[in-house]
Amino acid sequence: MKRKKIYHIHTDFKFIYDSQRFDVNYFDNKLIIIDNKTEYNSAYHTTGTFFVPDEKNLEHISKILEDADFVVFYGLGEFKMKLLMLIPEHIKVAWRFFGYEYYSSRRDLMLSYKTLEVVENKNVNHPDWLFKILIYLKFMKRNLKKNNLKEVTKRFDYILLFAEDEYKFLEKYWYVPEFIKLNIDFHFDYVEYKKTNNLIIGNSRNVYNNHLDILEIIDDDLFREYSFDLFFNYGDVGNYSSRVIDKISHRKNVNFIQDFLSREEFDSIYQYSSALIINSYRQLALGNIYTAIRYGVKIYLNEKNPVMHWLKKNDIYISSITELRSDLKTNNIQLSREESLHNIKMFNRIAESFTKEDFCSKIYQLI
Repeated sequence: MKRKKIYHIHTDFKFIYDSQRFDVNYFDNKLIIIDNKTEYNSAYHTTGTFFVPDEKNLEHISKILEDADFVVFYGLGEFKMKLLMLIPEHIKVAWRFFGYEYYSSRRDLMLSYKTLEVVENKNVNHPDWLFKILIYLKFMKRNLKKNNLKEVTKRFDYILLFAEDEYKFLEKYWYVPEFIKLNIDFHFDYVEYKKTNNLIIGNSRNVYNNHLDILEIIDDDLFREYSFDLFFNYGDVGNYSSRVIDKISHRKNVNFIQDFLSREEFDSIYQYSSALIINSYRQLALGNIYTAIRYGVKIYLNEKNPVMHWLKKNDIYISSITELRSDLKTNNIQLSREESLHNIKMFNRIAESFTKEDFCSKIYQLI
């Protein structure tokens, strides 16, 4: 079997590990990292080639890619868009989709009303119905202005996603190339952990977490017996993040996690926590959701999120955000041992149904 050369184009060190799914002996993988070398990406200083995103390096990288058999873009920003359009047509290109590229143009679909009021600085004199109309018109206009993004994304041959449910959602609003399913490259064994009345909220400062709706639910003296860890250690700092902090800073049972954690520290929180709450309307925090399954954590997702429906189709127990208040009142925030075992079994079944070898074999056939 002839080895094929694959280039992986990254800008965010947090997702470089995602390239490992291509690690088979018939692929020659090359990491290109559009960034300066820092302490955060030090693990890749020897395995990756780093470039500062400027015009000189744009031309340099495009020349390097001329001998590629396949190129994978992890996310798509301005520099990557320019680079994408310089790749020769005969080279197949895939888009590892993270969401922000399209979702930011239709925030009216992705953000709750409470989030939009803050992010879009609602005029207090505008009634709700008028605000909703103005927001809709604003984002429709913004989406039309992004026609250049549509032209750029047409250069992609494939889009890489875990869930076909998300692909079908994307098709309703944007252009998407051919779908290729991503494999899940790990297997979980059940280990029982002693759980506390701690719940995890969100994965970052990202507005797509729609924190304010959750904070309104938990801001109740009835729920003083619970503790909450709110992950707030990356994402934009601004009006929205300030509002989130102000909303709940008076609550002594809410812990804002604002520092980056080691993997061990991160896992330990899930080991003692009973529930994870992700109020996103889109695919977000899959790594957090997988970690929750691994450690027997009950998962609350928004019913607008296609990931919720994908997981439930695969027979994994997922609870709706709409159940959260009543579950807190009745102390029904933990999975039973049988439910935890079931979730791990079903998760492993997803992984076994489409393996790393299956994924890489499909990519090889397409090149």
